[in-house]
Order: sequence, then C-alpha cells, then structure tokens
Amino acid sequence: MFMHTFLLVFIAEMADKTQLMVMALTNRYRARTVAFGMILGVLTISGLSVLAGDIIGDFIPMQIVQTVAALLFLFFGLSSLRAEDESGGSQGVNYRFPLISIAGAFLLAELGDKTQLATVAIAAHHQEHFAIFLGAAAGLILANILGIFAGKIIFSHLRENTVKVASAGFFFLFGSINLFETIPFSFPIIVGYSIVLMTTAYIVYSRSRRSLR
Repeated sequence: MFMHTFLLVFIAEMADKTQLMVMALTNRYRARTVAFGMILGVLTISGLSVLAGDIIGDFIPMQIVQTVAALLFLFFGLSSLRAEDESGGSQGVNYRFPLISIAGAFLLAELGDKTQLATVAIAAHHQEHFAIFLGAAAGLILANILGIFAGKIIFSHLRENTVKVASAGFFFLFGSINLFETIPFSFPIIVGYSIVLMTTAYIVYSRSRRSLR
C-alpha cells in the first residue's frame, strides 16, 4: 500500500495549487524554511487524512476552511508585492513564525484537496494505515521538494520586480479560485472584486517602492 499511495499522491500533487504555492513561497522565505514548514504541514495533513479524514468536515465546515485558505492566499499575495529594505526584511511586515505560517498555509490548502481526499478514500478501504500515511507523506514531500527547487531556479533567473508580481499572481489566482468556489458570485461582482484586488495590489506595490526611495 505504501507504493500505491505514494504514486497516487505524488502524481496528483504535481502542478497542484499547493505545489505552486510552495514554489511562490520560495520568493518570501529561505528554501530550507519552506521545506521544513512544508514537511510539518505534510505530516499533519497526512495524519488527519488517515486517522480522522472523514471527521474533519463534522468539526470544521469545509466552506470555512476554504474561505480561510483563500484569505491567507490573498494576504501572501499582497505581502509578496511589498519591497524589501536593505536588511532583507519586508517593509511593515513582520514574519515572526515563518515555519508555522508555511505549515498552516499548506495545511489549509490541502484540506479538501484531491490528494487529501484520495488518501482518505484509500484509508477507508484498507487497514494498512501506517503504510498509507507514509506513502501519502512521501508523495507530498517529494512533489513539493521538486516545487521548491523549481521555484528557486525560476525566480533566480527573473528580475526582482517580475518575481514579486509572478509570485503574487500565483497567490491571487488560487485565493480567488478558492473564494469563488466557496461563495457564489455573479459576474458583475467578480468584475468588481477583480478591480478592487488589482487596485489594492497596485497601491501596495507602489507605496512600498516609494518608501524605499
């Protein structure tokens, strides 16, 4: 069951929103910090999926989880646009617990995702829970380690401003998708939401750049 679960989760995670989120986080944090935070989130979500996957929805409505995840993505997107001072810190943003922030973001992104649901389904039909846990965790970790390396390689070949806009775009895209899936919007509201989001992003970026001059 280890190999079966590993291959299923690894393939499902490739190009998934959480892998792209991890790639974008490499622009904000050191690769080692992203890796350890991701692994902490992986172990947590894999344990929940195998041991209590079908109970999660009874205690925490999935709509609330997805909404919180969406807001977290949007926050990361806006913070990615903030310029850094000479000491490498973002103006006005204090990341005191990056490991917990990354693990929490990964956990929220994975709740209700196809990889988590696949792990729950496998665990419901087989009794080899420890092997399933190891396979799911290994698949998620390997896929996202590749994402971290890809993020570092891609961002190292882009200009700073391009990196900021690209990483923010990832977070805005998946945050908005999560929000639209959770709360039904009409087309005019979506247009208005997009205008407000882009205007806010432009203001944050412009003020941040001016503060360094």
